[in-house]
Amino acid sequence: EEFSVETEDGNDKKKYGLLEVLVATLAWALRSDPPFPGDPADRRSDLALEILRSLFAMDAGKPSMPLPSNDTMTQIGMMLCEILRLSNADIRVYQCKLAVVALLLNAPGEYSGYLASNDGIKPLVNIMAYQLSTVVVERTANSAEDAAAVVPILLVLRKLCQSNATVLQTVKNEVFPPELEDRFAEKVAAEMAKMQSDGQSKAKNMAPLDAPRGTVRWKLIRLMTWIDSSVKRSACELLWTLCDEDATEFVLRTGFGNAVYFLGNKGLVTMPAGANV
Repeated sequence: EEFSVETEDGNDKKKYGLLEVLVATLAWALRSDPPFPGDPADRRSDLALEILRSLFAMDAGKPSMPLPSNDTMTQIGMMLCEILRLSNADIRVYQCKLAVVALLLNAPGEYSGYLASNDGIKPLVNIMAYQLSTVVVERTANSAEDAAAVVPILLVLRKLCQSNATVLQTVKNEVFPPELEDRFAEKVAAEMAKMQSDGQSKAKNMAPLDAPRGTVRWKLIRLMTWIDSSVKRSACELLWTLCDEDATEFVLRTGFGNAVYFLGNKGLVTMPAGANV
């Protein structure tokens, strides 16, 4: 669908597609005064949210739609990052951020570099942390609601990590803080010494070596044995990526008891007959 817009002199008309109109309207909602999202009576956040949801719906049907111009894609990418960098203090902004996460499910791989260069990754980790708390700590939802709350952000972060080494390191540092890695290394050394004395060649610690209750990594590890299979698999896949797809590091960080079925599905450990995830 196209729309004709007259120029200021009223003589010429320029045609705009629906996507371009939505993008221009989103830009106005985000960048006009007063600063977004405004006071409680300001409805620009409602408009922005509906546009983001419309963009997701349009993206889902993209095989039948013409490709947007590079300029339009650039504008969308810039605004998505702008939204991610906004404060989470206002629930209206946070709802817009969740809509951005949904859009990022189908973002091109190169967009990960733009997010990494423009402070767009840590806000996504913060979203994951909040969504994890909602599911793991508050635990007021059913299985389907659990999946809706955490699976999109887990999938997005894994995709971004796989696309960009800087993103991978940033997310890993947020989940496994560098300042705590010396303590983890000490525990790894002790575990390896135990393995050697027992004549074992593979890590078999049943519990995580360093995942204190309440931390992001503890919450992620809790999801590895969640009742919903999509939640379980998404959490395992993200942690597997953060561990550089190394089975030993994966077990040391998450515990063999949590990791065994995932590793079994990958053919890295022998599973009992009839076992499944």
